[in-house]
Amino acid sequence: MAVTLSVITALGLSMTGGTGVSSLPSVAGGASAPDSTAPDTRFVLVANSEESAAATAKRLSEALDAAFRKEAPGAKWIFEPSGPHETGPDGQPPKLLYKGAKDAPKSLEMFAGDGGVLNRGRKGHLHLGIFPGKGVSDDPANQDGSVTCSPTAQECKEGTAPNGAKTTLLTISDDGGVGEYVAAVGLPDGRILKIANTKAFGVEGAGAAQDGPPLTSDQVMGIAINVASQIKA
Repeated sequence: MAVTLSVITALGLSMTGGTGVSSLPSVAGGASAPDSTAPDTRFVLVANSEESAAATAKRLSEALDAAFRKEAPGAKWIFEPSGPHETGPDGQPPKLLYKGAKDAPKSLEMFAGDGGVLNRGRKGHLHLGIFPGKGVSDDPANQDGSVTCSPTAQECKEGTAPNGAKTTLLTISDDGGVGEYVAAVGLPDGRILKIANTKAFGVEGAGAAQDGPPLTSDQVMGIAINVASQIKA
């Protein structure tokens, strides 16, 4: 995908405190706490073979699509071109990608996917990424990841999902208003799930003149919490 979400790889959710950080007692929206009497339909992030990684990626794509439809019922998946004059079908949720089976368990971004979004007359780009948390990555540079706001974040809120998972919501502004929302949720295995929605769209960055992304901050956080709630250790 032509859009590069540099904030995803350099978000720096590594330390608590700092300017622009606020705490929330809980997060509205998203999935509710699991019902102990209901069948457990959650899945594990397995990538110990090409087949298991592909199956996990498929489950993630399905979970993302279901969460998107629940939290943003008026929004639609649309084709996002990666080159001039490129066309394709709308209505397709992002296809999640995964690293090779050998590298996936410790990779920086274990699973990732991108898609175009249309909502409230606005076009934008949505990204899902699953990253290592503290102690998960083999790379020492990635050992300090945690679901807390960086002290350098301009506007970041820490909270808690209905199931007790830690969350952060980062708002990135530009001269035209809000440029991007990035929601992060801690997963049971120590990894971190992030959903980002930006107003940039397509190879030419159409949508940059908008005053914000197509989804609201509550919708982005709701989608992240909903998808994260489907993952178990």
